[in-house]
Amino acid sequence: MTEIKQDMKTAPFEERETIISYERQTETWHIYTDEPKHARKYEKYVTHPQRKGYSPSGQLIMLEGDIDKGTVSITKKWQLTDEQRKKHSKVLQKARISQRASNRTE
Repeated sequence: MTEIKQDMKTAPFEERETIISYERQTETWHIYTDEPKHARKYEKYVTHPQRKGYSPSGQLIMLEGDIDKGTVSITKKWQLTDEQRKKHSKVLQKARISQRASNRTE
């Protein structure tokens, strides 16, 4: 059963936390977060939410629950050089132009 809290206040920036733990016997990940960005990111993976909290505007700001038979990975944020950023920008721009052209022909 999911406990839903409405009209919660977002935790102060310096007090927000995300805790992810793993139980080997059941192969289950447990997550608790009061960081809105993380709550929205992991919501679709939580199969059995225990608690959810929403801001007065209806935005998910807190989540606690289990991720069954899933995998959690954390990767280092990419640090692109200016040259790499320009290259990625050109590739993306070409893809957008190509997408627009294909949409016009449909």
